[in-house]
Amino acid sequence: MIINTRPVEYDFEMFRAFDRSGHQMLACPVLTSCPLPWPKKAIDNIDALIVTSRIAVDVIARKPVSRDLPILAVGTATASAARNANFSDVVDGGGTAEKLLKVIDATPFRAGLYASAHDVSLDLARVRPNRIRRVSIYQMEAAEYLPQSVIDTFRTDEEIIVPFYSPRSFQIFESLLVKHHLGEHLARAIAVGIHERVLNKQTLRWGQTRIAAAPDGIGMVEAMRKAA
Repeated sequence: MIINTRPVEYDFEMFRAFDRSGHQMLACPVLTSCPLPWPKKAIDNIDALIVTSRIAVDVIARKPVSRDLPILAVGTATASAARNANFSDVVDGGGTAEKLLKVIDATPFRAGLYASAHDVSLDLARVRPNRIRRVSIYQMEAAEYLPQSVIDTFRTDEEIIVPFYSPRSFQIFESLLVKHHLGEHLARAIAVGIHERVLNKQTLRWGQTRIAAAPDGIGMVEAMRKAA
């Protein structure tokens, strides 16, 4: 059983990766996106957009933003979302924020807008303050409860794989396990992190923990398949 903790916007990607694999999947988003007010002058004097999530692209696509602006995306999936939103000049940043920074440094724009979530692991504008400014265009709100189907699954003897893409999602999920008194039901559960820092603040005793060999979507899918 795979319990998908990602926001609903990523459900299709996960279900497609494990289609016909024989693994049942339960949707269990621990974070839900909520758009924030769009600043009136957000794109004044901007000649490039920078995004590190598909959700950011979805929010931007609903705003009066020129599709001719170059958009630098963190990885393949986000770049694909930008192309689907009819942006004509899309750059794939390579899969991680660190690689995206190298692409930013090599791209000739004057002033970039980093359109992001309210909470980010790496603030690109702080790293490159002379070329980038950040505007929070959405925030991720934490779930307060686990779905009953997930609670019931943890109370069985079934093997469970749970992927985590951020430290925050892992911490929220562990807190929900405690809230539902499920901490003692983790012997057959495997936590898979996209990066080692995701699981650094582990508080519960999981049956196993694994880290993706590469910190991207492909690396996570491969790590989950090996765990299965």
